[in-house]
Amino acid sequence: MNISADGYVVDADGNFDWSEPADDVFAYWVRTQQESALDVYGRNLWETMQYWVAPPPESSPAELEYAEAWQNTPRIVVSSTLQHVDGADLVRDISEIPDRDGHVQIGGATLAAAMLDRIDEFCPVVYPVAIGGGIPFFPAGARLDLELVETRPFESGPVLFRYARR
Repeated sequence: MNISADGYVVDADGNFDWSEPADDVFAYWVRTQQESALDVYGRNLWETMQYWVAPPPESSPAELEYAEAWQNTPRIVVSSTLQHVDGADLVRDISEIPDRDGHVQIGGATLAAAMLDRIDEFCPVVYPVAIGGGIPFFPAGARLDLELVETRPFESGPVLFRYARR
């Protein structure tokens, strides 16, 4: 997920416009999506991701490549309020999410907090901006012992940090 330097995924108003990825970061997200065996979303992020169902024709080649990879990845949406979702399996509880081999992406900080015990790696892309509040990347009170296994600075400013559980 994209996060601010002070640890938030969205600001206090729910905005994430500060994390608009430059081409180098977007290329990373394209590769990550191509490697994903399954995407699991909460309702809010699922609704945001609907953009990739049919991006505008004037989209860049990289955006169209991402959209194709996203459309070809199996998806599960966890929601107690949605009645139906197109293009994904709908489950009501995280206990209904099957274990899956391969790279599984968990989308949405609230969902990730609920699934914290099932996540092996955390890969925040940290943007050089402080937003002062909002939804944190890690839930309050969480204690995780992590090992830094990779860092990757992007020319446009953000830095990827990949952490594995110890």
